Amino acid sequence: MKFLSIAASLAVTLSVVSALPVRSSLFEKRDVCPVDVLSCTSDSTGVDKCCLPEMGLILLTQQWYQGLGPADEFTVHGLWPDTCSGGQGPATGCDAARIYDDIEPRLQNYPSAPAGFLNEMNTYWSSYKGDNNAFWAHEWSKHGTCVSNLAPSCSANFVPDQDVFAYFSKTLALRAQYNLYDALAAKNILPGSTPNVADMHTAIQAAFGVDAQINCLKGVLSEIWIYFRVKNHDQYVPVAPLTTGSCKGYISYPVKSGSVTPPKSTTTTTTQASTTTTTTRASTTTTRATTTSPTSPIPTGKQTGSCSVSGATVCVSPGSSPYYSKCNQGIWILNQCKSGLSCHSDTQTTTHCA
Repeated sequence: MKFLSIAASLAVTLSVVSALPVRSSLFEKRDVCPVDVLSCTSDSTGVDKCCLPEMGLILLTQQWYQGLGPADEFTVHGLWPDTCSGGQGPATGCDAARIYDDIEPRLQNYPSAPAGFLNEMNTYWSSYKGDNNAFWAHEWSKHGTCVSNLAPSCSANFVPDQDVFAYFSKTLALRAQYNLYDALAAKNILPGSTPNVADMHTAIQAAFGVDAQINCLKGVLSEIWIYFRVKNHDQYVPVAPLTTGSCKGYISYPVKSGSVTPPKSTTTTTTQASTTTTTTRASTTTTRATTTSPTSPIPTGKQTGSCSVSGATVCVSPGSSPYYSKCNQGIWILNQCKSGLSCHSDTQTTTHCA
């Protein structure tokens, strides 16, 4: 009996030692993790993988996919931990014991999940195949299990599915914080336009302080990746991308079907006079210009080549088509009104969508 007691005591001691940061003594707690050390830096060498993710370059991948999510929101593809040089993790994930195919009920039954969390998941992390649970199971099994500091062994008071909820809730929080639609709209880059990708990079840099990787499929915007390193266990710090992406020159940023999310608003009051200030999303609907009599017939049809009046717009087929040409930096670019609207001519170079 004495031998068994000593063996059990030794096993507990070894488990405690293995759970501690490598720079800590047996009597220190995990909260001694360095708070200002970024993953994938020289200072992070040797830091315990429960303090910083072992695969410390993490990508938030957002997609612009027809039919997924609101018409004015990017949706999530995934949160992917990579090696510091950008290498991908194992195709089968990093922990065979935590490969799950029932993510939806796990999230639904997690006791600390806030009300409406599953609705947020279905709205902002939906699958083009229509099976959200299968999509989430793939993302968790392949990528979530590779976020080493979420492992059950890293928590002294681990509860079932704490790791699963932490992965998905952190991803949704990052998507909301790094809202790509708002970042682009702030520079008047809106769906239905054909922006120069250089302007998109500038808009993202202005919004978040770092650039992003912008990817296209056959000249059409598909995904935008924001890169992060991690400090203090779960603080994600955006960093420069390893590449600017596959989009080149002028690309298509198509209108996406779906409802528009309610506008964000803020109210401020001064002490001398009560005033209300409301801030809303930029609208993709063009305001009708004051109609004047053109000096010559209003042009129609797709305009091509160079142009001289910056911002001028010409309907392709007034009243019957959503398409219009816009003079952008001296070049005619084809644009599209929001879903359900058609282009109407006002003057020689002014149109509106209605």
